[in-house]
This record gives sequence, C-alpha cells and structure tokens, in this order.
Amino acid sequence: MSKHHGTIARRRAAVLAGASVLALTLAACGGGDDAAGGKADPNASAGAKKGGNLTLLTVSDARSMTPFNASYAAVTDLNRMLAVYDALFYVDNTQNKVVPQIGESLKSDDGGKTWVLKVKPNVKFSDGTPLDAAAVKFNWEMHAKPEVLSQHRPAASGLGLEVADPLTLKVTLPMPNANFDRTVATELSYIESPKQYGIDPKGERPVGAGPFILKTWNRDSQMVFEKNPNYWQGADKPYLDTLTIKVVNDVKQQVDTIKAGGADITFTIDAQKTKAAQEAGLGVTPFTLDGGQMIVFNTSQAPFDDPRARRAVALALDPADLNQKMFAGTATPAKSIFHSGKNFTDPTAVQPSPNKAEAQKLFDELAGEGKPVKFSYLVPENPTSNATSEYTMTALNAFKNVEVKLDKAEVGSYYLRLTVQKNYTAALYQIWSSDPEPILFNSLFSQTPLNFTGYKSPEADAALIKGRSTTDETVRKAAYADLQKALVKDLPMLAYQEAVTNIISGPRAVGVVGVQDGGMLMDRVGLK
Repeated sequence: MSKHHGTIARRRAAVLAGASVLALTLAACGGGDDAAGGKADPNASAGAKKGGNLTLLTVSDARSMTPFNASYAAVTDLNRMLAVYDALFYVDNTQNKVVPQIGESLKSDDGGKTWVLKVKPNVKFSDGTPLDAAAVKFNWEMHAKPEVLSQHRPAASGLGLEVADPLTLKVTLPMPNANFDRTVATELSYIESPKQYGIDPKGERPVGAGPFILKTWNRDSQMVFEKNPNYWQGADKPYLDTLTIKVVNDVKQQVDTIKAGGADITFTIDAQKTKAAQEAGLGVTPFTLDGGQMIVFNTSQAPFDDPRARRAVALALDPADLNQKMFAGTATPAKSIFHSGKNFTDPTAVQPSPNKAEAQKLFDELAGEGKPVKFSYLVPENPTSNATSEYTMTALNAFKNVEVKLDKAEVGSYYLRLTVQKNYTAALYQIWSSDPEPILFNSLFSQTPLNFTGYKSPEADAALIKGRSTTDETVRKAAYADLQKALVKDLPMLAYQEAVTNIISGPRAVGVVGVQDGGMLMDRVGLK
C-alpha cells in the first residue's frame, strides 16, 4: 500500500471505528415485492431557495468514488454516492418502504426467484450516455468480479442478468429472496457510466446521473460538487448550486462548527455528541436500527466454540454500567441485537442479565475441564474503541480463570483479519441494520461467506430462510422471533449498545429527507 493510500485508510478508520467499528447498513422494515410503493415527505423541501452552497461534514475522505470501492454508510460515502449517482431505489425511513428514484419498478411474480427491473426513460449520465438496463447490467457484473474487489460483491454474486429491452433487466437469483428489492436499494443502487469506468477505473473523476458533478477533490480535505445542468429531473433540481463535503475528523469539532455557522450538516453515531447538539439547539434526525455495538465470538475455535464460554462473558458484563462509565449514560444499553423499538423485535428474547456469581461458576467449570477462558480481543485502533475495549478487558479480568488481552489493529488489518481471514478469537464489532435482509442474513446464515463468526444453527438458518421467503410482515415477525430465540440461546454475538444514527443540521438546512441508515436525498436538500 502506498503512503498516500495508507493515510486515507487511517483517516477512514476514524469513521469505521469511531464509535467502535465498521458501519454496515441495511434497508428499513416493511417493503414488498413491488418497489414502486411509498414516497418521502413531499413537503420536506418547503422553503428551500434556489442556489447557494451547503457544507456537509464527514470524518474521513473517500477511498474511491466508484460504486464498487465505496462504503455506503451515512458516516462514510453514502451522501457522496447520492450526490454523484442518485439512486435506482432507496429506503424511505418515514414509511419503511423501498422507493423508486431512477428506477421505475422492481417486481417479482414467482416468490423472489426472478425479478424484473425497469429504469425510467431518458435518464442520462452527465457524460451524455444513457443510464439504461445495459448500464445497470454492466455495473452489477463489475460488482461480482473478484478482481474488482467490490465491497458489495456478495449482493451481486450469482445473479443471472438479461437485458430484455433498453429499459428492462431480468434478474435471476441463485436463491429465492422475496426481499431482494432491499438488497438492490442498499447495495446495488448506484450506477456509474460504463464509458467513464473504462477511462477512470480508480474513480477519481466519477460520472453518474445524479444531481451533482464532482468538480474538485482535495485529498483528506474536501470535495466540491456543482449542480448537474442536465439532471434528469429537470432544471428545478437540485436546489443547491454547490455542495461541499469537508473532512473534519473530530465529531465534537463538527458539532461546534455547525453551531458557529461554519457548516450545515453532519452525521454521528456518538450519543454524547448528539446530546451536545440537542442542547445547542441544532436539528437532530435519529434513525433507530438493529445491530448496535457488540462483541462477536469466533464460534469455530476455543474457548468460544463452547457456548458456556460465550454465556459466561454475557453474564459477566453489564451493558448499563458500560454505558454509564463510557458514554455518560447517553446511549441505550442493548438487550439483544434487535433494537427494542423496532417492529421485528421479540421483547421476550433477551440476552442474559448480568450475574457475576453465575458467570464465575461457568468460568470455574470450564477451567476444571481444562478449558479456561483465555483469549485475545481484536479491536480497531482508535481512542473510543480503545477505551471501550479496555473497560471490557478490565471487567472480565476481574474474574478468576479468565485472561483477556487486547489485540489492537489498524482498521484495514482489523477488517481483513475479522471478516476475510477469520483470524480472531473475539472482536469488538458493530452492525447497522433496520431489517434482517440482507445484512443479518449474510452475517448469520451458516452457508454465507460473510458469516465470519462460524455460527451454525439449524434453527437460525430456518428462521432466516423463512424471513426472506415472504413479504408478509406477520410471517416475517414470527420468523425473526425464532431467530432471536436462537441467538440469545447460542450468543454468537453479544450486543451492549443499541444502534442509532443521527443527522445533525444547522438552522439554514432544509429538505433533509433521510434514507438508508441516515443519508440524504441530495436532489431535495437546500438552504432557507
């Protein structure tokens, strides 16, 4: 890796691990086999004037502006993607629906085995070439190629793609999925000009069909985007003349800058900084998600191949105490990886309550069998995760027959070891997922390559398959209740803080229409 790219990776670590780790996103609850339903608030842009520049703050630069090598989390590259590429479909968090944007419709008539995607007519990339079914096919095929190293390869792998006519793409899935529209909305929605990709595969001069065109990119500092004069929605969109995305690594500084009028919008998963923004009178738009901050266990090797060791750790740790000492009581302690306020949550399926005496009994029992709980705890190197992991290490080492050592790694190495090499025993991790499809399926189903915990459960597999086989919310709710029961019994992961993303906005910003895990529709945001 070059020195330049190493610098970028370290900057990205501040985001991906800033509230502990890599952020993963997913679509909202609800939806169906027809992505043409639902609309974002039509009055959200009321009062927006024509013109002006809006400044958005983020904690890291982009590594690449191709859809293949960008992260689609709100705190990383999602808003850059929406600015340059717009979206085929997006998840409207106000109605929990998959909604068309450049896409016209996405339907399945056979239970999710095959899908038909239609693109709106007369949409062109900013280089004048058409965004049609062939362009979508090209992008999805690029995602699937191993040599491209796409972060979104699992979503595109195994898809059968056929251009039926210029605006119609037929898609055959390797496994039926009645909720494939959510995968498209969150993993396959950003389409680059095939012509430009051939010229600029590194994504330094990206060409999309979005409301903005990237004009300048000062690495590790800022990007400036200008209004696309040929935007497919017409001259009235977007409202802004320019959009500036600045890199400010410190979240507190971001909030202070917006308060002082030096910027307009930022995103955070830090509960303390969100409280400070509220106290300063700034706008806060929250997104509650499943997952959260957690400990994940490698269930394929000792000591955590024994479920008693995982349960002992759960009994030994107190999420409420961690929240008080690490986050001044501003966050919400987790009881499972399903958020307490979400639709699919089963309130009866909760992780074990703290019980130090029971934890010590299990630690002693394992030690008596020659299996003491000794392990390295893999964590991404940054101040917040360091403090949280040190709390965890100290709390566990207070027990007999337990020995925990921290294994701190730069975020690139951390992610490689965790999700690709599976070279870890336990790790600090984070998931952002407001629907079990596709992130929780990919993370927990025994046969997926993204199941890096090695978790194998017939009960969990059956629940996940049942949940993705239908759009009937009642059936899905029952399926995910079964999943939660399996998870709290087996504990392949232990959540300690619920997941919330917050959009923080200053008094000038209007039209903040939140999508996915906290991104914004860039054709609608504007200034008063």
